[in-house]
Amino acid sequence: MDQIVQPHHKLSHQLLDADAIKALPAQDWDVLARETVTENPAYSRQYVLAGLETIDAGANVRAVAVSDDNERLVGLFPFRRRFLPPFPWPVAVGAQNIYQFAGAPLASGRCADSVVGAWLDGLAAGAPSRFWALSNIDLGSGFLQSVQAQVAARGLGLRVVTPYRRPTLTGKAGSSTAHSAQIIKKSRVKDIERNLRRLRETGTVDFERAYEPEQVKQRIEQFLALEQSGWKGQSGTAFLSKDRDTEFARMAFGGNGPTVVDSLLLDGTPIAMSINMSNGATLFTLKCAYDENYRKFSPGLVLEYLVVEEFFKSGAFTEMDASTTMDGHIIQEFWDSDKPMASVIIGPDDFRLDLLAKGWTALRDVRQGLARLHPLKYLIQMFRKRFVWSYAAMALSVSWSME
Repeated sequence: MDQIVQPHHKLSHQLLDADAIKALPAQDWDVLARETVTENPAYSRQYVLAGLETIDAGANVRAVAVSDDNERLVGLFPFRRRFLPPFPWPVAVGAQNIYQFAGAPLASGRCADSVVGAWLDGLAAGAPSRFWALSNIDLGSGFLQSVQAQVAARGLGLRVVTPYRRPTLTGKAGSSTAHSAQIIKKSRVKDIERNLRRLRETGTVDFERAYEPEQVKQRIEQFLALEQSGWKGQSGTAFLSKDRDTEFARMAFGGNGPTVVDSLLLDGTPIAMSINMSNGATLFTLKCAYDENYRKFSPGLVLEYLVVEEFFKSGAFTEMDASTTMDGHIIQEFWDSDKPMASVIIGPDDFRLDLLAKGWTALRDVRQGLARLHPLKYLIQMFRKRFVWSYAAMALSVSWSME
């Protein structure tokens, strides 16, 4: 660990390598994850350490750690430092892996503005970089509001790129009955209730929410098997398809941690499951799977319907976050709101920041185009567009840096 800047309002911060991240005090990190100004279980201790031991091993993940005058951790900004040609300046890219759903760094709600200010002081000084790129940021979050309030005073700028809307469940209808009547299509409700009746004709149907570590561990193993048995297993994208991904799932979601598992049970056996995480008032829904032998009953949709009922019944959470990273998810049919999300580019407020922002946007355009069209046809279309030659190399480099 190396001291990189002078203290800011009695805060100091250090640059950590992977080994130093692993050595952070467990209790301090856990407390910070619970009290951070913007919730992000993807930067909780269990999730980050699982990545460092498995799918992120060798990815050169580092972090800026901010501490108070009692040496207690009050801020954590994981990143990877990248050179992204043709952009000639190094960029600190917020650390994310392929399973990550949020990119807001951790900043204690007790002193969020000071933590963000200390981080921005380091950014302005080039420690570890004068440019940062953070993906999957809630544009209405307390973290971003603090950044926006402080960048100009340091000669910095902020660019919002690649925006999308993420579904949320806020419970504004007041009850599950009112929610179903006001939000979910009548035809969809009828289909789900009919499937529930048909399932109950075959056996005992229950909804279960697992919190306890041993129960969560058992359900995670069942989830892995359920996911592998379906189309994700056939396409090689299930957790069990790769050894490192399997180990990551077990370490990130099993045992003591922020994981909550919802299950639709038929005679005690899960036929649809979802993995969720929470460190506070918001429950993030990460992964789902269902038994394709029961496809005709739409068990995934039935489970989602029961999850909404549980949200109103338990009152354990004030919001649910779909954890999607693009528009158009089917869960939008079930939930009552959404929030604006985007990537955020921060750095000196000049042409360089604009260049980096355009390169990030070019990456998004390339990925979406390749998903819609045959690659060759899409590339021919792209050659006709403005700025392609200027930003193609940057887009490829950014893509490599985010893998």
